[in-house]
Amino acid sequence: MSRALAAALFVLSAFAATPSAAADSCGFFAIAGAFPSFPGADRRSDEIGGSAWGLDSSDSPNAGRGLWVVAEGPGSRAQAEGWARDYRAKGVGDAYVTRRCFFGE
Repeated sequence: MSRALAAALFVLSAFAATPSAAADSCGFFAIAGAFPSFPGADRRSDEIGGSAWGLDSSDSPNAGRGLWVVAEGPGSRAQAEGWARDYRAKGVGDAYVTRRCFFGE
């Protein structure tokens, strides 16, 4: 495989893993805060890791309120518990684990 092809596949795989490219993403997530806007959640995710996810496109009881969360996932419960520990180590004392589906994100 050529270096150019390998680099292109790497870039495409990075985009495929982002919430905006996923069709439905279900599993366990570590949640590290909720924000009233995408820019706020996106800035925070740049600081502590994870991605900004729109709750309005999810099975959250808070769907329809225009909230965005900073979250890492989806993964297994054990993975999400590890991500939550990482968030707590970065100062997010109320990070928690939940099972969620985000649709068409």
